[in-house]
Amino acid sequence: MKIKKPNLKSGRGILRESAPYCTAILFYLLLKHMYVLGDVIAAIVSVLTPILIGLILAYIIDPPVRKLEKKMAARGSRHYRGKAITIVVLIIVFSLLLLAAAVIPQFTTSIIHFSSNTTAYHESLQNSVDSLVGHHVDLTSTFSITDKIMVKLNKSVQNFIAQKSAATGKAIGNLAIDFILAIYFLLYKKSVLRRGTHLLHMIVPESSYDQTAAFLKRCDVIFIKYISCEVIDGIIVGVANAVLMLIFRMEYIPLVSVVVGVTNLVPTFGPIIGAVCGVFILMIDNPLHAIIFLLITGLIQGLDGYVLKPKLYGDTLGIPGIWVLIAVILGGRIFGMWGMLLAIPVAAILSIVIDEAIIPALKKRQARRDGETAAASGGGDPGAGA
Repeated sequence: MKIKKPNLKSGRGILRESAPYCTAILFYLLLKHMYVLGDVIAAIVSVLTPILIGLILAYIIDPPVRKLEKKMAARGSRHYRGKAITIVVLIIVFSLLLLAAAVIPQFTTSIIHFSSNTTAYHESLQNSVDSLVGHHVDLTSTFSITDKIMVKLNKSVQNFIAQKSAATGKAIGNLAIDFILAIYFLLYKKSVLRRGTHLLHMIVPESSYDQTAAFLKRCDVIFIKYISCEVIDGIIVGVANAVLMLIFRMEYIPLVSVVVGVTNLVPTFGPIIGAVCGVFILMIDNPLHAIIFLLITGLIQGLDGYVLKPKLYGDTLGIPGIWVLIAVILGGRIFGMWGMLLAIPVAAILSIVIDEAIIPALKKRQARRDGETAAASGGGDPGAGA
């Protein structure tokens, strides 16, 4: 009795037919073990984070270093690159220490002051409300509710400070390491750029290298322009806030002004966060000052949005407001605070890519399709050749 052999197909045919099933199985396994991929990505990011932050800091510090370097070179100074880096880094470190010395003691004092002077706070709020309304208003029930909320908030803040004290020390140590890496990147900038250029030559075809290099140069201009303008804008807003608070003789001027200046770096939502923080801090001392502070914030933000920022940015970041809002929301959801800070320049770069690359390519494709359709319809017409 002969056994009939199975009709086996060629190896290529078997692979072709089994490819969809293998792909489905691999996709299922990938989804089922997605947490493993997430852990791998998180481990890689945690290892590369100091290097990336060092590169970002070097990128931010480099423009003032270049300006100072040119001035020193024009005067005939020797080793001007190292001297310029040293001066700029010392200025940054001194400024951070000065801000910490101004903010941390007042932050601690405000918490202690509020927790130990609730009675004085009640009297101040009661007098302010009575003077505004013109007659006595009983706020006993309001005080009982706010006291419970503030006691819980005070405990939460104290627990948060106690829990984050060790993390703060670790963060300061990591920041010091990042600064050291940034200094090394600045010192070896030419070598880093040369290697980056070689890598770009290897990745990008020679026919499109000049166009890619020009695009990267435009991205560099956008990021540098945005970062420098944001820092200048935050400083101006913080100083203006301090001057106006000094005129109205408010308390906690350094603390509130630093908070307002720093939160102003976050587009769209930053001024709101700064205003809420300032109102909360000033409510501790004088509720009337908190109301005045809101009016001051509205005035400063109006001048900042319609006068100062258009003068600083010019036409470099001319993108619609809806793009800004979408970019800030998506950037904050995906990358947190860094995503919100860099949302606007990324949106500007995407706008350039869409306007100058994607849309022209789509127009060319549509024109080619229209030409093919016209040729096909012309070829099928019997009277076309008459």
